[in-house]
Amino acid sequence: MVMFLSISTFLIASGNAYGQKEWTLKECVDYALEHNLNVKQSYLNNDQAANQVLRNKLALAPTLSGSGGTSYNWGRTIDPFSNTFTNEEIRSANLSLNGNASLFNGFELQNTLRQSKLDYLASQSDLKKIQNDISLNVISEYLQVLFAKEQLKVYANRLNESSKQKERTKIMFDAGTMTRGNLLDAESQLATEELNKITAENQFATSTLNLIQLLELDSAASFQIQDPIVDITSAEILSQSSEAIYQKAIAHLPEVQSVILKISSAEKGLSIAKGGLYPRLSMYGSYSTGYSSASQNLAGERTPIKDQFDNNLARSIGLSLNVPIFNGWSAHTSINRARIGVLNAQLNADILRNQVFKSIQQASTDAISAQKKYAATQKSTEALTEAYEYADKRFNAGLSSSLEFLTATNNLTKVKTELLQAKYDYIFKIKILDFYAGNPLTF
Repeated sequence: MVMFLSISTFLIASGNAYGQKEWTLKECVDYALEHNLNVKQSYLNNDQAANQVLRNKLALAPTLSGSGGTSYNWGRTIDPFSNTFTNEEIRSANLSLNGNASLFNGFELQNTLRQSKLDYLASQSDLKKIQNDISLNVISEYLQVLFAKEQLKVYANRLNESSKQKERTKIMFDAGTMTRGNLLDAESQLATEELNKITAENQFATSTLNLIQLLELDSAASFQIQDPIVDITSAEILSQSSEAIYQKAIAHLPEVQSVILKISSAEKGLSIAKGGLYPRLSMYGSYSTGYSSASQNLAGERTPIKDQFDNNLARSIGLSLNVPIFNGWSAHTSINRARIGVLNAQLNADILRNQVFKSIQQASTDAISAQKKYAATQKSTEALTEAYEYADKRFNAGLSSSLEFLTATNNLTKVKTELLQAKYDYIFKIKILDFYAGNPLTF
């Protein structure tokens, strides 16, 4: 309780001291998408996928490598260029360029590149999915703060009214028109309202802190949200069927696009695995030269290094064919594994579509129920407001007991809280349907 009180005091005090800025819902969503750690991690995954595309694209190009070396030999050794024995000290060096190009490999490199492009697109969809989840969480917490803020106003007003009622009761008690029991009841009600207000302050502080933490804000100082004008009388989305909303959802939801892309990726994986059954044809070539300190011409003179590089120049080019005959059935097992991967990806897509449809059905049912509950609670609030006003007049006129008055007071306070809960629950349910339908998540 002490901790909640301190948080509440801090938030309220900081809001009063630094209340220059009020965060709109859009600002909260944008800030969360920029600073949320899960979103940042998803961006890194996206960059990794893009890097893999580049790597597979470059893998189609021929390879070229250069090498060189030098050695110093003494004692009985072989001249590496004349292949004769000598007892001289020999210094030798060699330089070479080697290249290799894959001419045919069962289209494995091409399909690997296509697969990595599909994986990159799927990672982009996964990123959008995380951003949508964060946006919905922000909206939920934003609405919780609005609810707690309005609930705090209700209890603050009730505390003010109870304080005035207690003063009126004391005056009437002093005048002898009310009993001490009436005064004690009024004092007890005042204490209850003080506790209710403290509880509401704690709930407001907790809701605000939850939103702050979701936004990854460094400090809660000066944080306040804007009270938007929410029109909940015209919820056009409720006129649409679950099937109609579902058709819109599967056309734009990133998680649906992701599973479709992953099916295509798995199919490319199957093509890659089948490529293991085909022969491999590649072309290679080399270009090399070198020199030896033991090299001499016919006159017994040491051959200059430049002449040796020209004389020892060697070139080669060739084709290499590798035909798989038996490799422990590794290619066949890879194909079977890839086929299972395709079926699994297709099942994941079916599972997701079913989940989306069921979620939309549930969301539509919940929204309709929330609408009815909100309307019923509005009527109840109007009736209990009249009952409270009537009880207040009778009590102050000395025509009813304090118990009857307190019962009417508590019933009105309770129904006002229920109305707020029904209101924001209804708003959130509507926003869920708007999200599935692809409508903007704004107030």
